[in-house]
Amino acid sequence: MGQANREIARNLFVSEATVKSHLSHIYTNLEVDTRAAAVARAIEQRIIRPPT
Repeated sequence: MGQANREIARNLFVSEATVKSHLSHIYTNLEVDTRAAAVARAIEQRIIRPPT
């Protein structure tokens, strides 16, 4: 299971607002509205590789 925004922020030493802002931009660019959809679209577009 993925990490919550708070955990991501803590691990990256940024604010939770920064994480939310980046996610919002990613969702907009990929034309999706959830993390799962973003991952699926990124795999479809070969932006990321599926887990092996």
